[in-house]
Amino acid sequence: MIAQNPINVLQNRLSPGLRKDYSDYHTLLMAQAFQAASKPFAQIARTLRAGVPQARNRVDIVSPQLCDDALSRLLPSLRKYEGCTIIDICPGIGLWSTKVHDIVKPHKHILAEPPSSPFAPRLKPLVEQQGSRYQLADWRQMDRWNPDRFVAEGLLPALNTHGNKEVNRSILILANTAAPPIKRTHATTHSRLFDWAEDIMSGSEFHAAGPVRMLLWCPEQDATTFMPHTIGRRSKLSLMLEMTCHIEEIVGSCESVTERQAKRDQVIEIESGKRVAKLMEKSGVTVPPGRETHLHQMIQEALTQSGGHDAGPATETTSIPSRSWHKELQGLRRRFKDVEIPQDQSGRRKLAKIPPEIVKNPAFARFLELERNLKHKQKTTGVVEELLQDQSQIDALYLQVDDPHLEEAQRTATLADIRGKSQNLRDGLENLSTKYRNEFEFFKHDRKAYAQNPPLLMWDHRSAEPLKAHKEEFYPAKGLCLLDIEPRHPFPYPMTVAQRTFFRLLTTTLWQNAWDNLRILDHIAPGAFDAVNPK
Repeated sequence: MIAQNPINVLQNRLSPGLRKDYSDYHTLLMAQAFQAASKPFAQIARTLRAGVPQARNRVDIVSPQLCDDALSRLLPSLRKYEGCTIIDICPGIGLWSTKVHDIVKPHKHILAEPPSSPFAPRLKPLVEQQGSRYQLADWRQMDRWNPDRFVAEGLLPALNTHGNKEVNRSILILANTAAPPIKRTHATTHSRLFDWAEDIMSGSEFHAAGPVRMLLWCPEQDATTFMPHTIGRRSKLSLMLEMTCHIEEIVGSCESVTERQAKRDQVIEIESGKRVAKLMEKSGVTVPPGRETHLHQMIQEALTQSGGHDAGPATETTSIPSRSWHKELQGLRRRFKDVEIPQDQSGRRKLAKIPPEIVKNPAFARFLELERNLKHKQKTTGVVEELLQDQSQIDALYLQVDDPHLEEAQRTATLADIRGKSQNLRDGLENLSTKYRNEFEFFKHDRKAYAQNPPLLMWDHRSAEPLKAHKEEFYPAKGLCLLDIEPRHPFPYPMTVAQRTFFRLLTTTLWQNAWDNLRILDHIAPGAFDAVNPK
């Protein structure tokens, strides 16, 4: 059987009126998308991947509109990269690649696909068109992330200016790690970003001639590892990325609620959202219709109701569903909104006065059950909130004690006040279940992290809310995130080779068994453990 040219395959699937004058691959892609605009995006992807059954294991963006919305957010900063060299790792069908290409107008656009990839033949029309700046590098996985191979092939100039502190805008990396590894030795998003942060610290690999920017598509579940919303999910990788990079989430979760948001104190999430809304208003950044996340919608509604002013401190609410049953409860509330449930003086429901056909409805029984769950949660959450306020008062008193200008009598009285409040706090925690004691600890650390100036977590440094994508805009229909990873300039923590070795040792130890493993500090410097853990 003779293999068909991919361009001919696509042209045969177009109506006769659209086949004419579509020798250009990018134009053909857009024509196919335009023709199928009223159909699900998956149909576009199936057409683009005709005859390539292996492609189902690769996740690619197939929505031109999502590409346009994301690039409109990135456009001001991408203008600085006009005429650069784009290194495009795993471009797939090439839709995102050609969109970025048209904006940046690079001097050279290297499409790095493995030789066994079913997409490599489909990218050749981009390379073969007249005046093309595309070049296909059908290399194995290891070589695609190795700058020495690019230099050896004459695709990049020699990166021999080791130690340059200036941002290198002659190179822009595009990458897609949303592909299951063929072999176990293939790198995952986690290991690639770990190496990326290490290379920034040492000024090596792609960063030898200056730190390099990367636009990365990755599975949304991977983003929870290195861009957590809560201290409890902070890892060694997230710490290294906080030190070396600034990451903006351009396209966010495909779901209304992600695991990153599920266990975060909603009070902090709302306050963080208000801060971002003010930054977006000041810079003129907007979110296209249909791209608003649930958090962004709720913050905008709150600001509208308050006339654009801060409506005061946030409180626990189900406006942002933080558990799966919260979302179910919201749907049941809308379903039974016209049903009036009378109550007696003690607050008990009088179901006898409700029509029997409603009371016997299993959905109504589920509605009452979830309402009871919510009432219990709000009651317990109120107790946890009171204890968190007590903790805040204790922290404020400790700051007063550390004031060198405080008189000794006042210091003694403040310490006595701290002891009394601390005992009351311990008594309150003993009355809570283990679940809510753990929740208190998580929320306490999250609030301390957010109260720092600037906030500790990178998520709270975002300048705009991410754009909401839909799973149908990817093929197969899985959730991806687009991350804009820019190295910090200059690197704020310069280290020697020996210092980097000790840093790796310390961070690895900290994320294993905390204080017990910190005994290793004494092997680095005698007495170091007692210095960080005074008795």
